[in-house]
Amino acid sequence: MKKREKKKNKGGVLFLLLLAGFLIFSGNILYNRLFPLEYEEIIEEYASEYGVDPYLVYGLIHTESRFQTTAISPAGAMGLMQITPETGDFIAKRLQMKDYEESMLYVPEINIRMGIYYLSYLEESFPVKETRLAAYNAGPNRVKGWLDDSSIGSGDVLHSIPFEETRNYVERVIFRETIYRILYFYKKLL
Repeated sequence: MKKREKKKNKGGVLFLLLLAGFLIFSGNILYNRLFPLEYEEIIEEYASEYGVDPYLVYGLIHTESRFQTTAISPAGAMGLMQITPETGDFIAKRLQMKDYEESMLYVPEINIRMGIYYLSYLEESFPVKETRLAAYNAGPNRVKGWLDDSSIGSGDVLHSIPFEETRNYVERVIFRETIYRILYFYKKLL
């Protein structure tokens, strides 16, 4: 009977080792391919400087560009955090960037710095995360109008977002922010 128990224990240990190997392998696929942690130093630096949650930034970049530096939207938004040329000009003036040119929106460090700064700037007018993300996507003036419409907003809170694209965008960013938070919380433990 003891031989049978030893064989059973060896089989159980082998199963656990195979399961652990599979989880590590599949975890690496999640980390490296599906939800990459690119530009970590830059994101952490500017998120800290401007008081923005880095996981929100990862979720936003993943939603906006999937970490493609040359991404451009049909509306003309550019780079990792999909900043429009008009918003880029506005941010560059606020950050007192002397030699700013539109093409700089494709430079990861500049795009990330500007995007994180803009999230921080939007937080002054939109302290609720979902409303701030709606403003990032649809524009702050449009969202202010929504907040003033008592049928869809009150104060700082949007009870419903009238644009399906913006509503879906906010949900996707928050979902991806949560995935990043879970994946990389556990990765730091390993």
